[in-house]
Amino acid sequence: MRRIKHPLTSSDIQLIATLPDFLKTGRAEKFMNRMIRRSMLMMNYIQAPLLKLFKYFGGGIGRLLGIGTPENAVVRLKETLITFQDGAKSPTDVYLPKDVFENKSKAPTVLVRLPYWKNALAILGYLFASKGYVCVLQDMRGTASANQYGTMGVTFFVRPDGLETLKWITKRFWYNGKIGMWGISFLALTQLSIAWDNGGLLTCLFPCQCCFQNIIKHPGGLTPLVTALFIYSLFLTITQNENPNMGDMLMDQDGICDTLYHNPLASLYNDPIDDSGRYLIDIAEMAKIRDVEKLTSIINERFDLNAKFNEKDTGDNLKKFMRKVIIERRGKLTSDALPYGFGFTGEKMDTPMYWVGSWYDFLTSTELFEDVKRIQKNSPESFKKNIKIIMTPGAHGGLDFMPLGASFPPKGIPMKQMMAMYQNFMRMDWFECWLKDNPKQIDVSKIPPIRLWIMNKGIWRNFSEWPPRTKEMTWYIHSNGSANSRFGDGTFTTATPQTESPDEYDFNPANPVLTRGGRFVYIKSGRVNQIKNEGRKDILVYTSEKLEQGMEIIGEPKFVLYASSSAKDTDFMVKLVEVFNNRKALNIIDSGVRARFRNGFDKSAALNPNEVYKYEISLGATGIYIPKGHSLRIEITSSNFPCFTVNSNLAGKQNKKGFIIANQNILHDSQYPSHLILPVFKRY
Repeated sequence: MRRIKHPLTSSDIQLIATLPDFLKTGRAEKFMNRMIRRSMLMMNYIQAPLLKLFKYFGGGIGRLLGIGTPENAVVRLKETLITFQDGAKSPTDVYLPKDVFENKSKAPTVLVRLPYWKNALAILGYLFASKGYVCVLQDMRGTASANQYGTMGVTFFVRPDGLETLKWITKRFWYNGKIGMWGISFLALTQLSIAWDNGGLLTCLFPCQCCFQNIIKHPGGLTPLVTALFIYSLFLTITQNENPNMGDMLMDQDGICDTLYHNPLASLYNDPIDDSGRYLIDIAEMAKIRDVEKLTSIINERFDLNAKFNEKDTGDNLKKFMRKVIIERRGKLTSDALPYGFGFTGEKMDTPMYWVGSWYDFLTSTELFEDVKRIQKNSPESFKKNIKIIMTPGAHGGLDFMPLGASFPPKGIPMKQMMAMYQNFMRMDWFECWLKDNPKQIDVSKIPPIRLWIMNKGIWRNFSEWPPRTKEMTWYIHSNGSANSRFGDGTFTTATPQTESPDEYDFNPANPVLTRGGRFVYIKSGRVNQIKNEGRKDILVYTSEKLEQGMEIIGEPKFVLYASSSAKDTDFMVKLVEVFNNRKALNIIDSGVRARFRNGFDKSAALNPNEVYKYEISLGATGIYIPKGHSLRIEITSSNFPCFTVNSNLAGKQNKKGFIIANQNILHDSQYPSHLILPVFKRY
């Protein structure tokens, strides 16, 4: 892909990981990348001494983080190669309490499988071993130090490799019949991949910020651009670098992601309405194939590659494959789960699980609750008693706490919030209970099935099911036909509309509404002030009066939209906002719909121009208190870039510009009452 002059800048698109302009030169960029690489390599050597210092001087910090202080000396056995059935290998380090190693005695195991260079995260091994566990730290097939053993296999072999690793542990001298797992993000996905039907080899799990759901599949048919680009760059980084090198992921050496992040015209959505002939493979079908040679043959033939699943990729095969599937969308990704989760139905679940998510995490904010509903429906009662869902504030990995880009001097990070987040991510008492049979540490029966942090209120709410029982309130949008921008006449009330003029705006794909906060990774996540965006004429804004009573909203708000368009395909976006005052309005949740998919992914259909259609848009899950004196606000527009690709409005047709401007009409009268269904838990 050739570089395109960017119409948008880093000040427009709020990337988390960006360099200041004066460092964006060849020599400076190489220097920064080298520093990142060396700092991660150094972690391999300094973590053991740090842990010793922590033992003597870090008791307070340990208690603050919820992990206590080290209790045992640690022996590290480096680089054992675990060989899988097809010949691929995973380098594995084992950390043991010193007395367990010297006496060849038994101890419980904590397995951590990761793609992020086990040496750089050796602190995990030292930490668990210092608390009396044997920690097995493994670079996954095809990633980091294992990249020479099957680069292409990272996607399809997460589950089988995990099961084989469990069996390997059962044959070690220290194995005492108990294995737990821990991890955040990708380290948590490896847990979910073997959370069911694992032969009883797992004793407990502690996954954080992860889900079974297909995060590239949006329920409204939109294409999550930021998520796709992050996955693309992440996979290339972890598979192409044997040694720690996150810098390459952040700096995007090929310039592909940089172009797509900053130029909406470079990724315009314009697939044919009938896209049945578009896909080279169906990822769901590929994941069912366990024969390596057959899988390799199909992918090589369909994508014109020369890949081998149990050897290192030396010809950019993975890059070509990922680009075709993720960026060019030539792989069908409409299954409910990604390959690591294929086969998950909620049945055959029996491993106790402490599952932590976050309200603005792109992996758990809404997706986790889809998994919860499946578990509530299909899982055995014995498992339901031992699964605990914890929903915390924040975004993926605490990225909402991070300052935007780089600044000199650096901006501060709210350490109190960061500490609270990590307390939820690392509860040693869960492992003490299940792996050491120490019920004094934690009474599992007293932990509620679902525990939610209520934003703005700073309290926990406990529930036995999702969604919890609430009272639905219906709020309607109103105007006299001029709701354009926050300076328009749009209102938001519980009164049903009567005779009202529709609102309209022009949607120009070359000038999209820019993403401001939300649930994703890499760009600024979480709650962000919307005031700047709300001055645009192509955003309809409907604001309530100040609330006379505060209200807790817990559940999955849904917006019912009646709209028409001059185009045969277009997008509609809806955002729920909390208004503090004229200068501050923070997003709560948002979502949207690609009009052609209004009836489902398998029922793609063009619009009849200027005909009114009904769209039901689930905004996602939330738990938030809106205090008395604040207002609720609805924003309606047709783009959210770069969170999602921008619709060309052409419905698969072509023209010189590559797009057309669509005239959008939003209706709100007695016949077409556009409204929000709000799950209210409590008013006070």
